[in-house]
Amino acid sequence: MKTAALLAALTLVLAGCSGWHEQAGVGECAKQIDVNDTSVDMEEVDCSSQDAVYRVSSREKRTMCPTGDYLDESSGRSRKTGKTRYCYVLNVREGDCLKGVNQYFERVTCGTGTRRVTKVVDGKSDRLLCAGEDSKTYSQPMKTICITK
Repeated sequence: MKTAALLAALTLVLAGCSGWHEQAGVGECAKQIDVNDTSVDMEEVDCSSQDAVYRVSSREKRTMCPTGDYLDESSGRSRKTGKTRYCYVLNVREGDCLKGVNQYFERVTCGTGTRRVTKVVDGKSDRLLCAGEDSKTYSQPMKTICITK
């Protein structure tokens, strides 16, 4: 009987029915599981995927991400490791079109109601580079992203 219960639980996990998902590591890409959910709940996706709008820039053992416009997610707390904060930067290129949903962006086909990434500057974190457009700046890695309003 115990063997049957164990096999059933293992089957659910392997089938993805457990609610557990793979957490992206530093440098890997992620997407919001449900953009209509206001809590940040990300899962790993291949960086070449259309869904890969975010990239993990750091995992912090503290309460805040580095200076910048990071989307952040906190893991649960354990006695040994404490709380881990995942800090996400936008994973976009010039010309990408985005749609804002809650605090997230989705990559979409350009059209009415979308916002376009007009500039991506690696190595600098400076809102003035965006000349009045919306900006996302990050200190780790240093990056500025300009987006039409």
